[in-house]
Amino acid sequence: MNVIKKSPIIALALVPLFFLFHNYNELFGFIPVSQLIYYAVIIYASLIIGYLIFRWMKVPPSKALLILFITSIFLLFFDPIASLFKRVSFGSFFGSNLFLVPVCIIIIVFLIRRILRGESVSSNVITFLNIVMIFLFASELAIGFSNFNQYRKNKNLIYPYNIYSEKYTPSQLPDSAKPDIYFIVFDEYTNNKTLKKLWKFDNTPITRWLAANRFYVPENTHANYSVTIYSVSSTFNMNYIDAKKGSDATVTRNILQANQSVSDNETFNILQQENYSINFIAPFKNRIRENGLGKWFDYLIDHQIDMQTLPGKIIAHIKWHSQTGKWSDLDDDWYENILNTKLELLKNTLDQIKKSTDSNTDRQPHFVYGHFMIPHEPHLSFDSAGAPIPDQRPTNLPPFATYPAQISYANELMKDLVSYILQHNKRNTIIIVEGDHGFREFNLGPGWFMRTSDSLKRFFLPNFCAIYFPEKNYSRLYDHMSPVNTFRIIFDQYFRQQFPLLKDSGIVVKDD
Repeated sequence: MNVIKKSPIIALALVPLFFLFHNYNELFGFIPVSQLIYYAVIIYASLIIGYLIFRWMKVPPSKALLILFITSIFLLFFDPIASLFKRVSFGSFFGSNLFLVPVCIIIIVFLIRRILRGESVSSNVITFLNIVMIFLFASELAIGFSNFNQYRKNKNLIYPYNIYSEKYTPSQLPDSAKPDIYFIVFDEYTNNKTLKKLWKFDNTPITRWLAANRFYVPENTHANYSVTIYSVSSTFNMNYIDAKKGSDATVTRNILQANQSVSDNETFNILQQENYSINFIAPFKNRIRENGLGKWFDYLIDHQIDMQTLPGKIIAHIKWHSQTGKWSDLDDDWYENILNTKLELLKNTLDQIKKSTDSNTDRQPHFVYGHFMIPHEPHLSFDSAGAPIPDQRPTNLPPFATYPAQISYANELMKDLVSYILQHNKRNTIIIVEGDHGFREFNLGPGWFMRTSDSLKRFFLPNFCAIYFPEKNYSRLYDHMSPVNTFRIIFDQYFRQQFPLLKDSGIVVKDD
């Protein structure tokens, strides 16, 4: 009890633990423990060095600890402090970092001077700080325990209720009678009506080609969500996401839960009960296998902790300005690298999907999910023949102007891939080609979502869709169908199920 009254060492020791546990609880189950250990070593090492410096300067222990406590609160919790100021200042200059950082520094310097000039630190202040930090740390432990119990139930999935796969009765069909299923997504590919309306672009050649190959090509399709990870997750789960989670893509935990649900969902669970192998050829972290295509949302985990801190914000700011050429001439090189990497990943995706084909009918059936990050930004450049330029260069044109060229290239990939699957895979094969949502890049930069008018946001949802059934029986398909019903129809038609169709709705997701 004397330690609580005489020294703020308990409060100081608990600040980093509270900070790390709070961030871990914010993204419970996603942040690796190794990351917590890494930041703990850095923070505690910095505190020890700071304490030794103060002691070398003959500052009394209690005063040194209190100064470090105040400083660490400001440095570690800068982002929550800044967010609070922005809210109470209604987005004015007084909530900007340009105003907030100097003011906070002035306040901290003032407090440090008062501490150094004072005779001693009040035992009441020390007791208060120690008790507050003990309470806050204990509350995070309780939250962590609650999160763990919840995690055991929902596995960090955005749609954790497996109402169909948990009660699923396998069809008892022989493997040879089960169709292979290719689910091919072209990211941000809108439908033909929207292309004609907004861009005056005639996309009928690809739909005619698909129709000639006996595809069903509906004209009035739309996505269920305007954000990739929600759209694909709801498609595979054959259901809509809880409105509190599925309408907001600014909540990091929701995004990561949706991403987790892309590889752990109703469709995959049912197919595995039907003895399907799952090929996951998409640029997302998944529970199936590593495919070398990247992990699109990992940056949210990597920077969850350091972006809460002032040093992390400063480093990110310097890095961003360096990479984008604000303080250097690295802009073109940085963007060229992104474009060339994207081009390589598109080719890699195409190759991996082609390698999955197998014409042998006496084998385990397979499901292939392939995801092409086109016509989504960043946009590629092409030569006069429509082929991608080997050494990509950035363009000053807005995404709206370069979008049709991305559609044309996506069409070439689509024709190449569909032709290859039809030729090299077994005849009993389903092929689904769709856009996960429509075009959204009407505005760029911070606050783009709010700047985009409602009249344009309605174009976030129209998506391309084409479906191939091997026996060409399309009686269950319809012109305005949405992805949430795609696999409901397939399980009914090919696996003797009776899944009711849902209302085809579209949700524009807040994403900023």
